[in-house]
Amino acid sequence: MKSLAVIKDYAEHVSAVDREFRREADIFQDRIHCGRGCSMCCSQMFSISTIEAAYISKAIKMMPDADRERLQAAAREYIESAKALTGAAESGDEDQSITPRPGLRLPCPALHNDACSIYNARPIICRKWGVPVFNPKKPLELQACELNFRPGEEIEVDEIVEPQARLLEEWVELKQQASRQLGRPISSSTVAEALIHDYEEELSDGEI
Repeated sequence: MKSLAVIKDYAEHVSAVDREFRREADIFQDRIHCGRGCSMCCSQMFSISTIEAAYISKAIKMMPDADRERLQAAAREYIESAKALTGAAESGDEDQSITPRPGLRLPCPALHNDACSIYNARPIICRKWGVPVFNPKKPLELQACELNFRPGEEIEVDEIVEPQARLLEEWVELKQQASRQLGRPISSSTVAEALIHDYEEELSDGEI
């Protein structure tokens, strides 16, 4: 099944992302304060790819019923709040997908007691945040958690830019390869939608 191959390739990629995070966290070990209970970054609104959504859907299907139902209830509340924040509720289209807007904050529906309920299946951005993050669209600046690094602080980049750029290239290539394998574009979704809808099944059926 093509979707299984895509998810397997994605799982290998996130393992590489995790290894790089650990390497960089070791470089900046005296600065990194990330850990259970620190969830400031979990209120950012962002989109994820349908590959990431399928990985989340696969994970929550393996959870105990009570945990899955709690997550899905939180996701439904999140979607209603997100639509109100972004103005999507005014369209009257109940099926309209959420389009997160930069700067808007809303706690992730997977956040429970200041901990991630889908930690092993969390999206790529959640795996990278904490260490300084290189964005090729803004090559002259690094994004970094303000709890770990002061705004505008100079950061030594020699050991982090090239590995991060390489991983980003691999991620773009993986999505392009998945699009060719599945015969359709890889679109975007949100964590909340991935908790409610079975993106793993939809990816298999070709409905995405």
